[in-house]
Formats: sequence, structure tokens, C-alpha cells
Amino acid sequence: MMNRYLLGAGVGLAVALSWADAKAQLLPMMPAGPGAWYIGGEGGWTSLDSASDKVGPFKFKQSFNDGFNVGGRAGYEWGPMRFEEEFNFRQNGESTFGPFKATGNRNAYAFMTNAIYDFTFGWPVTPHIGVGIGAVELHDGAGIKGIGTVGRGTDWQFGYQAIAGVRYNINPSLAFDVDYRYLGTTDPSFGTFGGAKYTSEYSSHSVVASLSVRFGAPPAPVVAPPPPPPMVMPAPTKVFLVFFDWDRDTITPEGMQIIQQAAATFRQGGSVRLQVTGYTDASGSVGYNQRLSERRANNVANALARLGVPRQAMAVSGRGKNDQRVPTADGVREPQNRRVEIVFP
Repeated sequence: MMNRYLLGAGVGLAVALSWADAKAQLLPMMPAGPGAWYIGGEGGWTSLDSASDKVGPFKFKQSFNDGFNVGGRAGYEWGPMRFEEEFNFRQNGESTFGPFKATGNRNAYAFMTNAIYDFTFGWPVTPHIGVGIGAVELHDGAGIKGIGTVGRGTDWQFGYQAIAGVRYNINPSLAFDVDYRYLGTTDPSFGTFGGAKYTSEYSSHSVVASLSVRFGAPPAPVVAPPPPPPMVMPAPTKVFLVFFDWDRDTITPEGMQIIQQAAATFRQGGSVRLQVTGYTDASGSVGYNQRLSERRANNVANALARLGVPRQAMAVSGRGKNDQRVPTADGVREPQNRRVEIVFP
């Protein structure tokens, strides 16, 4: 028994030394930046493959029921790389021992050194892969129903495992992982009730969930609020004024030049809706002035239409003697108030 424990300790020491050497070689390749220590607990489901056993010249099969695993891990996270030490206990019940229904359990106490690489794609979860090596203590306590124990023993073996899973970072200090882990060992041997030994196999498949706590993790980056959007100044309103003679709705030559400028501006500015509004001075009655302002506005709109401005692009109205450009008393003739305004919004 003592020799077995010495063998296991020797394997564990060799694993630790090889990990230290591998880490030293990897350090120059790792990205600069702060890292974080972490510890975590784990547990899940384990399926143990059937084993081909041999005692002397005789061969037989051992099969096992689904079981469970529990354990813990501690390690250091540096950029996308994780190096960790893991202990995991797996237990699977015996199903058959040769042709017989079996009782008892096959247990594994695995001390593993793992290297895991996280792929960062900007997703909510981070996939990762990894490998591990270490020392595994295997214990077999096989029995046959109605007969009792037929095989029992403990053996230390070299272990190796493959890891694939996903990680969700709950916050900078807390991470949740779900992994598939394959654990295999070199062939163990156990004793029988008659004193003979039988060699066996060990390879298992596990689904493991774990929660890890980081220590000294870099604080989450402070994201500055986005700058306010630049203030969009409204385009200045363009106004073209067409003046009329007293009590007339006829467009003067000077007024036609203004209308031509407005039409050219419309063609340059694209699709806009013009406001064409007629006004009068304060002389005359309200009703007469309203009709006069409407005739003036429509004459200007018709002139714009002949110059290529669609009528549907114009809102035509008359305001009579309301909204005077030059305020006057009622009955006063003021040339500045006899106008049509062409407004570009």
C-alpha cells in the first residue's frame, strides 16, 4: 500500500514540476496585463465506460451505472489562459461483474493540473478548451449479489483529461462554467477475494458545472457616456417678397424678377413645400382686401408653376390686411404691406 502512495506522490510531483516548466515557457507568449487568482466549486454527472478486465488467462467485462462528481479548483487567470489545480471525486455504481449482477462502487480521486484557453468572440458566453494531467487514485469495491465482495483494492494511476465548455462572466469577480470532461487513466489493478489480481480500465465522461470567484480581478472598465449629439441648427428660412401697386394684383417686372429667383432656389433645394401668402395695406374693407390678397397669392403661384415649381409644392393663402409688415392705422396706403411672401421653410 505504501508503495502505491509513493507512486502517486511521485506522479503528482512530476506533474507539478512539468506544469511549472510549461508555465515558465508560456509566460513570454502570454499577453501583458493584470491577471487574477480564483477558486471554485464544481459538481455534475459522470458516465463510466465499461472496462475489459483480466485475471490470469481469464477475461471478463465490468459495467457501471451513471454516477456523480464533486470537487474544487484553484488557479490563476491571465488573459485568455487559465492554469489551475483541480481535485474531483467521481463515483459510479457497479452494474455487472462478468456475467453476474454486481454491487459496490468504482471511485476515482483525481488530482489534476489543467491548462484552459478561453476564446473571446464578444459573445455573452465564452467557449473554451483545455487539457489536464495528474494522479488519480482508483478504488474498486465489486461484489456479486448473493455472494458478496469479489474484488477490492486501491491503485494510483497516471490520469489525463480533455476539457471543452462555455463560461458566463456574471461580473468581474464571478464566473459560471459548464464543461464536458473526459478523464482517462493508465490501467489499474485490484485484488480478488482469492488473493489474485485483476487488471481493469478507467475512462469517464462528465458534465461539470462550476462557480468560480476571482480575487484581484481588474475592475470593470468605466465606460464614459457618449458625447451629446451635435446641435443641428435649423436651416435659415428664406423669404422672397413680391410687391404690388395699390389695389392691383398684377405682377410688376420687378416682382417677376423676384419670382424667378424663388423658382431657381426651389430647383436647387429639392423637394420643399413653399408658403405663398398674399397681403394688402390697411386701405379698403376687410372682405375686399381678403379677396385681393388671395388673387395676388394665386397670381404669384401661377407664375412659379410656369417656372417649374409644382402647385402641389405650394401652400397658397391670403391674409388680407392682417400681419402688416409696416404697422399703420386703418385706411393708410403703405407700399410695403401690399406684398406676397414666398417662404422656404
